[in-house]
Amino acid sequence: MNRRTVIIAPAGLALAGCVGGRADYPSREIKLIVQAAPGGISDSVSRVIASLMEKELGAPVVCENRPGAAGALAFSYVVRRPPDGYTIGHGPVEIAMVRALGFADVGPHKMDLLCLVSKTQPALAVPAASPWRTLAEFAQAARVRPGGYVVANSGTGSIWHVNALLMERAAGVRLVHCPFGGSAGAITNLLGRHVDAAVAGAGELVSHVRSGGLRVLSIFDQVRSPLFPEVLSAKEEGFDFGASAWSGFYAPKGLPEPVAVRLVDAIGSAFHSAEFQKLCEERGMTPLFLDRPAFRDFALAQARFFESTLPVLMRGSA
Repeated sequence: MNRRTVIIAPAGLALAGCVGGRADYPSREIKLIVQAAPGGISDSVSRVIASLMEKELGAPVVCENRPGAAGALAFSYVVRRPPDGYTIGHGPVEIAMVRALGFADVGPHKMDLLCLVSKTQPALAVPAASPWRTLAEFAQAARVRPGGYVVANSGTGSIWHVNALLMERAAGVRLVHCPFGGSAGAITNLLGRHVDAAVAGAGELVSHVRSGGLRVLSIFDQVRSPLFPEVLSAKEEGFDFGASAWSGFYAPKGLPEPVAVRLVDAIGSAFHSAEFQKLCEERGMTPLFLDRPAFRDFALAQARFFESTLPVLMRGSA
C-alpha cells in the first residue's frame, strides 16, 4: 500500500466539509475493525471489501483485528470512536447477540448500520464413517443416550454454538457442547473423531465432504443449501429452528449523512464485484445486499429474537 500525504485541517473545518458535501471525505486512512482473528470468514469478507473500497474511495482502508468476547471487544471499541467515517466495523450476526449474552451493552441500537452483504447457513456434520445420515437419526440416537454425544462449535456464545443449542431444544435431546476457538478447531477435532458432531457454516465443510472425511446431516434452515442439494433442511425433517450467520458493516452512531452515503456506495460497488461474488461462492456464503434502512430493521429484529431466546438457551446449557 502506498503511503499518502495527509493534510490535517482544523476539526471544525473538516467536519463542515463532511457535512456540507462528499468531496472532502475521505482525506485519510479508514480503519475497518474486524471482530475475529485473521483467516476466518469475517476476516476474509472484511479484507476483500476493504481492498475494493480503496479503489472507490481513493484512500487506504486498513483492517484491524480485535477478537474476543464473541465480538463484544471490537463492537464496543467502534461505537466509542468519533462518528466521522474513519473508523467502521465488520458487523456479523454477533452484533445482535452480545447484549443478550451479557458480554457488553452494545448492539444495533447503538450503531449506524451501513449495509448487509452476505448470509451463511448453519450445518450439522459428522465423520463420514458415522452411522447417521439425517438429523432425525442423530436425534434418535441422542435420545437413547442423553449426554452421550459431544458436539463441537466455534466458541461459547458464537452463532454456531447457539445453533447447537437450538438443535438440542428442537430435537428434545441433551448433548455435551464443546467450544473451540473458531470453526477450524471444531472441524479438525471432528475429523480426528475427538467429538461426535460439529455445527459450522455450510461453506466451511465443503472441502472436507468432497475429500471423504465428513458427512453433512442437516442444513439448519427452512431451505436446502445449494452447496449440498441432496441434504435435507431441518424444516423438511420437521424441526423448525436455525439462525444463519451474516456479514455487514456499521459505524459509530451519528455518522453524517454524506459520509454514510459515500461508505454505502463504496461497499455496494465492492459487493457487485466479481471478486466478492467469487469469495461468496468459495466460502459458501449467499450474497445478499440490504441497504441502510433494511439492514437496520433486519438487525433490530434479530436482536429482539436473540434477547428473547439466548438467556433461556444459555441457562439450559450451563
